[in-house]
Amino acid sequence: MKTEKNPAVIKSLSGQRVAENEILLNAIEENRVLFEVLDERVRALYRELKKEIKCEECGECCKSIIVVFEDGDLERLADGIGEERASLEKRLFKKYEKFGCYVMTESPCPFQKNNLCTVYEHRGTECREFPYFETRNFSEIYRYVFQGYSVCPFHYNVVEMLRQMKEFKANKEG
Repeated sequence: MKTEKNPAVIKSLSGQRVAENEILLNAIEENRVLFEVLDERVRALYRELKKEIKCEECGECCKSIIVVFEDGDLERLADGIGEERASLEKRLFKKYEKFGCYVMTESPCPFQKNNLCTVYEHRGTECREFPYFETRNFSEIYRYVFQGYSVCPFHYNVVEMLRQMKEFKANKEG
C-alpha cells in the first residue's frame, strides 16, 4: 500500500470515501473481538508510517482540528510565552466547564508558523499526544481516527490499511 502524505490529496480522496468509511466503521464496531488484533496492527503500522510521514511537512492538525487545552496546559503555555494566564485565556480560549477544558477560539492555531509549532515545548496535552497512536490503543481512539481521516496523514493511512484487511473486505458491500 502506498503511503499518502499530501494533505490536498487526502482531503480530496476522503470526500469520495464517506460512505465506504461508514461501512468500515460499522464493521469495526460490530467486531469488537478484533480490537486486540487491531491495536497491535495499528501500532506496528504507525511505527512504519513515522519513517515516511513528518508532521512538520503537513501541519494540517493545527489548521483544521479544534485545539483543546486542559488547566495545566494553559498554565504551561502562559508561563512559556510570558503572558498572564487570565489574559491568555481571555484572548484565545473559551472554557467548557462541563468538560473541564478550554477550546482555542482561533483557527488555524495562531502558534503555528510554516507548519511548525512556535510554542512546541509549551503546547497542550492534546497537541502533544496527537495523532494519539503513541499514547492510546486504537480501540480507545478509533472514532477520532475516522474523524481525522480527511486531515491527518497518519489517520488516513491507518484507515486505508484497515480497509485492506480481509476481516473487513467482506463488509465492503454492507
